[in-house]
Amino acid sequence: MSISLENLKKSSSLPPRDLLYGTQGIGKSTLGSLVPNPVFLATEDGLLGLQGVDHWEIRSYQDIVDAITALHEEHAFQTVVLDTVTAFEPMLHRHLLELWHTDSIDKVGANGGGFYKWRNEALPLWQEILDGLDSLRLNRGMRITLIGHSIDKEIKPPEADPYRKYTIDLLNDKAASMIYRWADVVGFCNYRINVTGATRDKRGQVTKAGRAIGSGERVMYLSERPAFYAKNRFDLPDEVALNCHEYLNAFNHTEEE
Repeated sequence: MSISLENLKKSSSLPPRDLLYGTQGIGKSTLGSLVPNPVFLATEDGLLGLQGVDHWEIRSYQDIVDAITALHEEHAFQTVVLDTVTAFEPMLHRHLLELWHTDSIDKVGANGGGFYKWRNEALPLWQEILDGLDSLRLNRGMRITLIGHSIDKEIKPPEADPYRKYTIDLLNDKAASMIYRWADVVGFCNYRINVTGATRDKRGQVTKAGRAIGSGERVMYLSERPAFYAKNRFDLPDEVALNCHEYLNAFNHTEEE
């Protein structure tokens, strides 16, 4: 396509793409079940205890491809929820092994694999799923919500000392980065914790560990901090209570403004 002033396009409003991740059992699936008219692509048993939720049981890469294809037909669902990307990743890797006709992920890639080549080879499969979900968003007007578990990993920034940070629990760091970039909202879900009694020396180093005090309050963080990844493209608050009413109201507030 040639570029000219005649084929300029204007951006348009589309439903959000959420990535909600956090500790197990905190209520991510419950929140997902309360978004507008959801259908779940259930890769694990997060729906236990939630009655009447429409879902498919996803047990393979092809299952999720088939589900996305089916959702391009006429239906009344407004949101598709993938619960969870953490449990889906091994299914994607099994498909990757089938494509490369091998029994070990370390053998995936040219010249017998090695050197973590499988991470790059897996990215087109992740992109295929994200493209399919984007097509539902564009052509069916569906909100996309991905749910994942969290894990803390060591981060080694080039300009500072290493430190620990919560990330989405995926073996493939490159796939995690792809999903972070793709999502419009990355919400980190955790219990609010206050630490008391810690002492530091003149350089700011901790000399005595503090004591963690938890109130049981569940929070979703929507802006990044050194301790976790988070973001949003909608000028949402830095944090909201972990419930669907607070979360969706934050969107409504920005739309009103």
